[in-house]
Amino acid sequence: MTEFAVGISITALFAGLRIAIAPFVGDVAPFALSIIAVLLAALIAGWRAGLVSLVLGTTLIWYYILPVQGSFALEGTPAVLTLGAGILTGAVIVFALGLYQREIRAGQVERMRRINFLGHALREMDHRTKNNFQIVTSLLTLQANRSASAEVKAALGEAAERLKAISAVYDALAPSSQGLATVRLQDQLQEMCDQIGRGIMPDGIRLETELEPILVPHETGVAIGIVVNELVTNACKHAFADGSGSIRVRAWREDGAALIEVVDDGRGFDSGKAKNGLGSRLVAAFVQRVKGKSEVTSSPEGTVHRLRVPLP
Repeated sequence: MTEFAVGISITALFAGLRIAIAPFVGDVAPFALSIIAVLLAALIAGWRAGLVSLVLGTTLIWYYILPVQGSFALEGTPAVLTLGAGILTGAVIVFALGLYQREIRAGQVERMRRINFLGHALREMDHRTKNNFQIVTSLLTLQANRSASAEVKAALGEAAERLKAISAVYDALAPSSQGLATVRLQDQLQEMCDQIGRGIMPDGIRLETELEPILVPHETGVAIGIVVNELVTNACKHAFADGSGSIRVRAWREDGAALIEVVDDGRGFDSGKAKNGLGSRLVAAFVQRVKGKSEVTSSPEGTVHRLRVPLP
């Protein structure tokens, strides 16, 4: 019904235009406006609307413009040829646009089918990836619990926590115009802090977050996650002599860069000695990897780690 209405409406519009210019052109080029009406109707509402416009427009031209006017009788060969040419031209337009629109619809259906397939495949891969991370993390934790060496147990536990930091990236993948190449940093850091809070955080230490929405490249998200994991974990283990205090993780965007702060109100540390530790070397390596800059301010009242990472 919509296609039928569009075909009639466009034909009526151009018929009115033809009536308006009739005193100036007479019966010259009778099908000029009709062909335009057929084309517009087919483009706007489909080939059926174009066919309606063709039939209706041809009927009006045959009756009112071609000789004999006011009759469906045709006078002479030129009138017959004009009518035939007009009908053939309109029919070719309707047929061609019909084929084109059918191919467009078929392409759209195929594209949606592929999008649905890829979406299903992506969800399946994401599910398997998360499962693999969980399995490896569980194996590391199990091996750490079975180890008789305190040093080995601590090393395996730290490895498990670092792996959790990486797995948090996959929970924060952000679909965007560039595809799945970006990560919602605020979701990633929140998930990671929640994991630390459920895992190794002592009861007397509070872990707070203040995270603004930031999209970062995937590789940058991995590096930031590992750095923040190291800083928060180290603060939990070494900053609070009496087992109580607070740690705050902040993230915001400023001047084309992501700024991340890990602040604690612990006892501070000697930055010169800390540079030799594995955690400090990891932080330095991943900061360098994303071409970032890190600053550390430590005193007996607490420690502030600030990381600045340029964003594209």
